[in-house]
Amino acid sequence: MRLQDKVTVITGSSRGIGRETALAFAKEGSHIVVNYTHSQEKAEKVAEEIRKIGRDAIVVKADVTNRAEVKALFSKAFDHFGKIDILINNAGISRPKSFLELTDEDWDEVMDANLKSMFITTQEIFPYMQKQNHGRIVNLASAAGQYHGPFILNYAVSKAGVISLTKTTARFGAPYNILINAVAPGMINSEMIEEEMKTDMGKTIVGMSLLKRPGEISDVVASILFLASDEQNYITGHVISISGGGYLG
Repeated sequence: MRLQDKVTVITGSSRGIGRETALAFAKEGSHIVVNYTHSQEKAEKVAEEIRKIGRDAIVVKADVTNRAEVKALFSKAFDHFGKIDILINNAGISRPKSFLELTDEDWDEVMDANLKSMFITTQEIFPYMQKQNHGRIVNLASAAGQYHGPFILNYAVSKAGVISLTKTTARFGAPYNILINAVAPGMINSEMIEEEMKTDMGKTIVGMSLLKRPGEISDVVASILFLASDEQNYITGHVISISGGGYLG
């Protein structure tokens, strides 16, 4: 098992990519902290599935845009497991609107959920990982942040910020053997973009990929697992684009 007895905190892990990452990590031997903001029922079901796999899991409600709640999240994780080896910054939102229709509230909501949250969680996890002198952080960015849109301005800018945050914090983590990387999915079949896939915009974005089809959650999870595991010990500050060739930069 690639993550035998590791402890992983996964933000936004009650559904979608977060849920599938939690289950995949459990199958590879990791204990899991399932984080949610709204759906306790879904989070508890994920934890139950993890326990059936034979790994331990706890469920912690926390709004990752709120520093006090993030502190409590990590404190509960550490109190239960005694360590935190891996952080997967998965929580995020998309609020599709055209550029001229965006409001200040639309901008702030997406920036807080997608970028500020990762700044807070990364900063708050550092003391735990520094003391251990090891750790892995994988951030969920997006191909939209690599090719700069073109359709959802606030989302694209927030994810470009995640990419920059990944690269800059990797410099701070390196002296403590904290490896920080990101994955940047393109159009992936998931709950988050289910409706978007039916629109002309969604079809256009799929058409931008070389493979001319959406990806699957399993494609994303495989890359997250690789970056978080001990299969690699020399990659940090890197972004893996999972976009079917939609971004080749």
